[in-house]
Amino acid sequence: MSIVSVIICSYNRSNLLPKAIDSVLSQSYSDFELLIIDDASKDDTCSVVEKYIDKDARIKYFKNDINLGISKSRNKGISLASGKYIAMLDSDDYWIDKEKLNKQIKILENDNSIGLIGTAISCVDEAGHEIREDVYASTDNIIRNRILIKNQFAQSSVIFKKDAVESVGAYNNELIVCEDFDLWLRIGRNFKFCNISDVTTAYFINTKSISNSNKLLIAKTTDQIIKKNRNNYPNYFLAKIKSLLRIIISHP
Repeated sequence: MSIVSVIICSYNRSNLLPKAIDSVLSQSYSDFELLIIDDASKDDTCSVVEKYIDKDARIKYFKNDINLGISKSRNKGISLASGKYIAMLDSDDYWIDKEKLNKQIKILENDNSIGLIGTAISCVDEAGHEIREDVYASTDNIIRNRILIKNQFAQSSVIFKKDAVESVGAYNNELIVCEDFDLWLRIGRNFKFCNISDVTTAYFINTKSISNSNKLLIAKTTDQIIKKNRNNYPNYFLAKIKSLLRIIISHP
């Protein structure tokens, strides 16, 4: 049984997947299993992963019979994971700090009250060029004060306790977008938050324009999640104002 279960969910990204896998295998912390959840890809994802499995027994491959979507695929990975901790990595992102897992696991092992820990990220374009760095609040108190106003965790940088997620119900399968934000807020009701300021993760930003309909869906879903958590975190009214502005701007 491994201490950490790394979960990569992928759909038709065989061209990007190797970079994500390589970044996990390059970690100095080696006590992990890597679960790859193939969401019924139609490309050559299977053959790409098989080449890695032949070389590293820590890699486990699971292919969905039908396309389940990101939340159900992530939840499948969590249910299959044997680790005490779960590290998430999207297949179009990759880790750029070989000490990422080591740094986060040390903190989690030293403080049992922390349920979720993230890091700073480098936002990159299609060519891998940095667009900007996002550095989030690091301590639990400051994260709580900001999280309704702005999500303080990047999906591909986080590690969370498996039992923490199981206690709050994992990702919401009903959500098409913002499912990560919803989960972080539920974890934070029972556990402390933490971020490290080191940039450990390259986070892909699609520089092509997002459709107005998708922007509106994200804005409305965020607003619903904020409203649901109004009594759990501070600065609800400020977050609500910002949320309403996003909805207005997103309208076609």
